[in-house]
Amino acid sequence: MKDVDLEKTEQDIVNALMEAGSWRKDETRREILIRRGDRVVFTFNIEPVDEDAFRKCRRQNTQNKGKRTEELNDARFLSQLIFTATVEEDKNRLWRNAALQKKLNVQNAIDVVNYVLKPGEKTKIAEVIADISGYEDEDTLDDIIKNG
Repeated sequence: MKDVDLEKTEQDIVNALMEAGSWRKDETRREILIRRGDRVVFTFNIEPVDEDAFRKCRRQNTQNKGKRTEELNDARFLSQLIFTATVEEDKNRLWRNAALQKKLNVQNAIDVVNYVLKPGEKTKIAEVIADISGYEDEDTLDDIIKNG
């Protein structure tokens, strides 16, 4: 009888852990509306990113400026973070859109994000990404970037 209770408890633990790990799934997606004036010009969906993705975005946009001195390209970092968090179908529809890249005369998807979104929009979107990725309210975007 005790083994049955233990099994149930272990299964409950497995179920609880699986539920806790489901934060990456669709229920945490957010739709981002980009407005110009009174009009929504386009929308896209973002999803949480994990710590490795934050670190990768930071690392790829940091330049060494000599001994122990690094400089983060904030604009490029935010653009890459937004690209990384964008759901795959919207990446293809928007950021990887070859016709758009050609019209904008840019080289890649991250350049499209950087060109299309205003600096303040990128900051607000990055804050939403941090929020749905589980960073606490007291963590500011600057703290996440610095420690990421």
